Amino acid sequence: MKKEIKAPRPSRKLQQLQFAAHSASRVAVIVHLSNGTKLNGVVLASDNYMILLGRNAEDPTPTLIYKRAITVVTPAHAPEETVAMVDAQASPGFVRIFIPRTRKRR
Repeated sequence: MKKEIKAPRPSRKLQQLQFAAHSASRVAVIVHLSNGTKLNGVVLASDNYMILLGRNAEDPTPTLIYKRAITVVTPAHAPEETVAMVDAQASPGFVRIFIPRTRKRR
């Protein structure tokens, strides 16, 4: 029986480095959650599954946030960007979707 070899996940390493940088710098961040909530604070600590977010660096009761609930983490001093919506008149009414064939033709 062959043992399955999993490929390394570079995105996890990048995520760990990013949260470690936020934790070391103690710069205020905005954490956007998947339910639309925005949390402001300082990243106090992080591990593989969750982060601790405090109001300041000496917060005695930080908030525990699961990483799977986080969509975006931005610096608090970053300006809010406006997203330009695509004009409905300029977009095509029908877009063809490519579906690969799974069986050979006979």
